[in-house]
Amino acid sequence: MLVLDEPTVGLDPVLRQELWQLFKDLAAVGKTLLVSSHVMDEAERCDNLLLLREGKLLWQDSKEELLAATKTKSVQDAFMAAIKKGGES
Repeated sequence: MLVLDEPTVGLDPVLRQELWQLFKDLAAVGKTLLVSSHVMDEAERCDNLLLLREGKLLWQDSKEELLAATKTKSVQDAFMAAIKKGGES
């Protein structure tokens, strides 16, 4: 398992693209990568997402399921919807 914390924040666009391709290639051959980030552009590139807010797990599933469940088109909008829903309980 490879654990990465905001792995491409602050990098130039070419290097960012190359790294995300490397991450995708590693995942394709069965490697597990855990990416921790508050940057939604990085979250958009991940297959499965987990949202923690104030120590509470608000979401854990695929990106597709998150978008469908929140009826949104971006991970950022979906996370905002999940946060609002999580605050209702």
